[in-house]
Amino acid sequence: MVKTLAKLISALPGARITGDTTLSITSVTADSRQAGPASLFVAVHGTGGDGHRYLAQAVEAGCRAVVHQGSLEQHLDAGQMGLLAASIQVPNTRPAPALLARELHDRPDTRLTCAGVTGTNGKTTVSFLMREMLGQLDGPCGLLGTIRYDDGRESEEAPLTTPGGPVFYSWLARMVQSGCRSAAMEISSHALDQGRTAGLELDVAVMTNLGRDHLDYHTDMADYLQAKARILDLLRPGGAVVLNRADSHLGTLDLQGHPCVGFDSRPGGRPLGPQDITLRSARLGLEGTRLELTHAGQDLVLESPLVGTFNVENLLAAFAAGVALGHDPARVAGALAGVRQVPGRLERFLLPSGGMAVVDYAHTHDALEAVLGACDTLSGGRLLAVFGCGGDRDRGKRPLMARAAARHADGVWITSDNPRSEDPREICEDVAAAYRAVADARADQMEMVVDRKAAIEDALAAATAGDIVVVAGKGHEDYQIVGDRVLHLDDREVIRHWIRRQG
Repeated sequence: MVKTLAKLISALPGARITGDTTLSITSVTADSRQAGPASLFVAVHGTGGDGHRYLAQAVEAGCRAVVHQGSLEQHLDAGQMGLLAASIQVPNTRPAPALLARELHDRPDTRLTCAGVTGTNGKTTVSFLMREMLGQLDGPCGLLGTIRYDDGRESEEAPLTTPGGPVFYSWLARMVQSGCRSAAMEISSHALDQGRTAGLELDVAVMTNLGRDHLDYHTDMADYLQAKARILDLLRPGGAVVLNRADSHLGTLDLQGHPCVGFDSRPGGRPLGPQDITLRSARLGLEGTRLELTHAGQDLVLESPLVGTFNVENLLAAFAAGVALGHDPARVAGALAGVRQVPGRLERFLLPSGGMAVVDYAHTHDALEAVLGACDTLSGGRLLAVFGCGGDRDRGKRPLMARAAARHADGVWITSDNPRSEDPREICEDVAAAYRAVADARADQMEMVVDRKAAIEDALAAATAGDIVVVAGKGHEDYQIVGDRVLHLDDREVIRHWIRRQG
């Protein structure tokens, strides 16, 4: 893709350009290591650092045009200034990489039906459900999210839930080129705050819920909600909001006049809007889920192989998104009925003992409580839990995670998650101390096993017929971050190998 500088900067509000506007640009980057002769480097002043420090590196790599804030002369010497063909000054460089990349790729979002989902829990499952649903109703659907990026033909493991603007829009362009009709996307609070999706036009924005998470980044819950609410700014005229009516935080939002399809996973709830979806009854079992719904006076049945109480909420969110996009409700229900298992989201493994292991990404106390509660209702025996807490993250989650496990599990193994730069044993001790402080803990067994593989195998060995072992925190991830090392560790692989060794 090639565009002149003049064409690209038309996407930047308040841009002041100096130099040659006819310069041909083939790529946009905020990483000076990717800068080159035909690239446009954006010096992003962000939360993790200031890209203006790398302007000289980009210019010396051959970059002839840069986007910046403030004075350029304080970052480049006279010789480096002389190497530039053009410079563009803007009031705020944060959204610039996304806005420029969108223009470079001919605004691919305008050629796709775009469905975005944000929320603390459920983003990945809802995006997978929407991808399957839209694929059946509309034709090929691309996916961007925590597990992988998929353009309809090729897929890659995802390093970030929502990639930076240049990568984000390049994937949307790939979807268009691959013949996709739509795109299902997870949009994180970090991405919304940092402008990674700037310029995006959504047809539907799904808001699943708001719980405690990322408070190492956001100031407080109000700041976190405000970041999530920025997804509403991405809706194109006529775009619809899908909202979880059971979440009191989301009920405070100004929907800016957009049409809303609400959903409520509590049976017997009353619709608050004419398009709201209410749940009459839910039948849950290890074989799947059957929901009886009402939408706009019409009764429907939605059956799914997904299990667990929290997947009721996920299924309703995806169903509401299909309805919000104008699809026939009965066809939406039929499309969701054939959904595949979502990797690392309540993923089940039968054990030789007659028990079951369940792997889930739950890494907040709300998510852990939901997973344990869901499995508790499905278990014919004991509920055993293996979990930990990440290092260099919100320490306030540690006692909350411990209490969630204490309320629901009959046996608990506290272990490492991603300790990062912290001592893994000290993290485990923090969680264990909080667990011991719970006077009415349900479990009669609590083990602290710092080695995650060993903890999982201990719990599996303790399981008997009818027991469920929940291994929470990492889900689809196949690595563990210890210090500055990224080590291979896949909870699902550990369970499969253990099962094979049992014969």
